[in-house]
Amino acid sequence: MRIDNYINEVTKNMSSDQQKEVADELKTHILDSADAIASAKNIEVDEGIINEAVSRMGPPEKLAKMYPNRIWKLEKIVESDMCAKCGTCTVICPNNILSFEGRPQLKEECLRDGHGMCFEVCPRVSSGKYQIKIRENFKEELYYGKGSVKGQDGGAVTAFLKHLLEMKKIDGAIVVGDEYWKPVSLIVQSADDLVKTSKSKYTISTLEALKTAGDMGLEKVAIVALPCQINGLRKLQYFPYLAKHEEELGRTGKPVKIPRIEYLIGLFCTEKFDYGNMKKILAENNVKMEDVEKFNVKKGKLLVYVNGEEKKIDLKKIELCSGCKMCRDFDSELADVSIGSVGSPNGYSTVIIRTEKGEEIKNAIELKKGVNLEEVEKLRGFKLKRFHREVQRRKENNEFISFYWASDYAGVSKRADGTYFIRIRAKPAGWYEPEEVKEVLDVAEKYNARIKLTNRGAYELHGISGFDIEEVVTRLNKVGLVTGSEGPLVRATLACPGKENCGKGLIDTTGICRIIEDKFRERPTPYKFKIAVSGCPNKCMRPQIHDAGINGIEFPQTNEEKCNGCGRCSEVCKVEAINIRGETSYTNYDICVGCGKCLRSCPHEAREVKEKGFMLYIGGKAGREMVEGVSTKVKTVDEVISIINSVLEVYEKYADKPQRERLAATMKRVGQTKFLDEVKKGVKG
Repeated sequence: MRIDNYINEVTKNMSSDQQKEVADELKTHILDSADAIASAKNIEVDEGIINEAVSRMGPPEKLAKMYPNRIWKLEKIVESDMCAKCGTCTVICPNNILSFEGRPQLKEECLRDGHGMCFEVCPRVSSGKYQIKIRENFKEELYYGKGSVKGQDGGAVTAFLKHLLEMKKIDGAIVVGDEYWKPVSLIVQSADDLVKTSKSKYTISTLEALKTAGDMGLEKVAIVALPCQINGLRKLQYFPYLAKHEEELGRTGKPVKIPRIEYLIGLFCTEKFDYGNMKKILAENNVKMEDVEKFNVKKGKLLVYVNGEEKKIDLKKIELCSGCKMCRDFDSELADVSIGSVGSPNGYSTVIIRTEKGEEIKNAIELKKGVNLEEVEKLRGFKLKRFHREVQRRKENNEFISFYWASDYAGVSKRADGTYFIRIRAKPAGWYEPEEVKEVLDVAEKYNARIKLTNRGAYELHGISGFDIEEVVTRLNKVGLVTGSEGPLVRATLACPGKENCGKGLIDTTGICRIIEDKFRERPTPYKFKIAVSGCPNKCMRPQIHDAGINGIEFPQTNEEKCNGCGRCSEVCKVEAINIRGETSYTNYDICVGCGKCLRSCPHEAREVKEKGFMLYIGGKAGREMVEGVSTKVKTVDEVISIINSVLEVYEKYADKPQRERLAATMKRVGQTKFLDEVKKGVKG
């Protein structure tokens, strides 16, 4: 039919939401026009009249320009059913042009076409999990307990929020309330109101109350949320580290105003459901949504409680949120504390503490050990198996997959061609055992990858399919090849062969590298932090242009009783720091670099060590701008480690532009003298 073909041409470059909206509008307009044409001709509307009405609309490409462009980068995630429907994207839009009605939708044209925070905080674009976990220093402690306040199961969530409010640790809590079990995002500022929100909901909910809390002027909040929402909110917390830039500014020149998220309380979740469908299924089972007292999910059944009686409904009958099939997280593993009923006795809540902030729940309720971890693992496994089945199904049907979980792992990044590279953190000083190299070769051959050797002595495997990331990383880790050294953290230490392998070397570079790696490996930093070790003042590894650089030094002195002025030391000195006067050699210490060559060249052993140790450089960098670090002499490896540790602490304190401000820039802005004075105060011993 010509009308359909015409509308398809007009809307072909629009998003699906806009296509439907414009198609309905055009069809109505064309049919109204056809009625008018037929009426003027005093005839009935037929195909010829409709074709005439279409012709009067003009060329489809011209008409398409009359509609605002609503291209949205997240559309592919939403349309492919990858979307978790967490609502994070709608919360952080600084122009308020995203709405959430069962799914996120663009209401009007975006000047960035969605190339902004909405895309970058989406947990289905990337999880950001590895970077987040190393920054929060995640752990896992399992307990069970119950609060004194009435709530779902043990009421632990309600009790914890009550404690946080009463202790003034938060100004409010963002929770999910309900209107006859339809989730509503709420702000709770008093302990008395908590009980009204204490029921567990199993349908799609949003987070719009977080933005409302910002408008109200709340400064600190706790948020109770599902695993997917926790993931999005964690990405929001660490946005500059993950996105490599500051928050997106709206048309007002300001980012969206939201409170500081102090506590993330995650809920256990196997899946969530469509509210309308759930209401329909309940009606088919003679249950009115408004009569339900409580919901629970156990063993593949939705447990519905009405008038104290339990009714079981097969979960397979209820429409699952499509994005849940792509979820790997049962127990909100990025939350400060995760809470659910699985694994604990009836009437109690299982509590998983993951961060230092999560420890605060111990002051709210009495916790006991003895959680049935097997039950928790069973549901973790169930969710992971469902995820793998869905990935396989999509693979077989050539459907879109974002491979968001790639960022769960260290050293994994996306290439320009859509495949991934996996970086293996360089072994100390770049030394590998033959079997380790063979393993790299075997992996490359099996997964059809290319091998690149980086300038820091690390192996990279390029061209890895997103389907193989987990398998490759796991295999490499099992043989001691740790992936990593990618992103804002302490990178693999660069080093020359050292005195054991080079005639000019003065220090054991491999040994020092091992100590540095043991202390600082993958330590999170505001921006990448590079360390280099050179065995001598030749500085083959360019330590002076690293964030922290080390080279060995040995300064000589003359034993006048042994020296006969033969001049051999002067001949080998590359910087001409030695003069012979009579039968004695003299060293100009303003020129001498401490290479120690004269010590080893004297035929009479008349050159002796006056001072030895390390030259340590702080604040160097290469790249767009070359900066040489500030140098200082250090005697021991322990001192070197202590100074670098203090540098990292002061850098973390003062850096205010994560992923943009290298150490050299921070030192320049703060002032080198002030920065280094604080470093000295922080050095142990």
